[in-house]
Amino acid sequence: MRKIKVQFVDFYPGYNKERNFIFSSLKKKYQVEFSDDPDYLFYSCFGDQHLRYDCVKIYWTGEDVSPDFNLCDYAIAFDSMTYGDRYMRLPLFAKGDSIDRLLKAHTFDDDDFKKDRGFCSFVVSNGNANPARAAFYNQLSAYKQVASGGKYMNNIGGPVDDKLEFLRGYKFTIAFENDTSDGYTSEKILDAFLAKTIPIYWGNKRISDDFNPDCFINCHDFPDFGSVVQYVKEVDHSPELYQKILTAPLFRDGAVPYRLTNDAFEEFLYHIIDQPLDQAKRINCFSRRKDYLTTQQEKADFFQLMHHNPVYRVLHKIVK
Repeated sequence: MRKIKVQFVDFYPGYNKERNFIFSSLKKKYQVEFSDDPDYLFYSCFGDQHLRYDCVKIYWTGEDVSPDFNLCDYAIAFDSMTYGDRYMRLPLFAKGDSIDRLLKAHTFDDDDFKKDRGFCSFVVSNGNANPARAAFYNQLSAYKQVASGGKYMNNIGGPVDDKLEFLRGYKFTIAFENDTSDGYTSEKILDAFLAKTIPIYWGNKRISDDFNPDCFINCHDFPDFGSVVQYVKEVDHSPELYQKILTAPLFRDGAVPYRLTNDAFEEFLYHIIDQPLDQAKRINCFSRRKDYLTTQQEKADFFQLMHHNPVYRVLHKIVK
């Protein structure tokens, strides 16, 4: 088993570098050692420590933050694009074993339709999102009260402890992203599916590229929110239509697209690491990375680092 040196930086507070889907896949095939002098650096969008490293750099985020290919050799993110062997689209809902959990949960029996459920749920803690989310909540609430169980616009006496258990008590869930970006799909629609409730979705205009359009209500298919509310009313008053949407296959033809599977992710990851280390590099860190440093000390640290790089020393002699 080949030994590799890795490090994880610039992830959100509390991120566990030994308990995440990237590390789980790495240790299937390699002997992984954490090092401050790594061969491979995995970093995200919550800091700038990655600027101090000279190695193969792999960016990953589940946030709505696109990769900067001047800084990373490879990226795993949400954007719907192609960039040779340097990029893989892996939306947050598809990481690790999330798809497997989703398929196991999305099964129904008669008891699921005998339950007395409330109308609609809404669980949001971030009040600084696109105002479209609050606007739709208010419009739908004019038809029937929407139970808001998050910290934002809470109307049930306080935030819920268990989001999925709360969602399970309602027929519909407002599953709006913080903002709209093509390709960006978070856990919000996933949570609704896991709770066996119909998502009313807004955010990624290309959401139907991933999920079967018959299994949720896509606000982007309607001219305005008023039309969405009218359709929700129709579904609410029709047990047959409600059951048809709720039980529809999550993916077209009942098959998970390969690009969303963990096998596809591991194929991308292993391709990076199975290359000779010197051939895995894709960026010219000498000429571009320094442009992102802000203080004189950061720049001094960067050039000190570069002077230990044999390629830099050769180039420096040529230019000199």
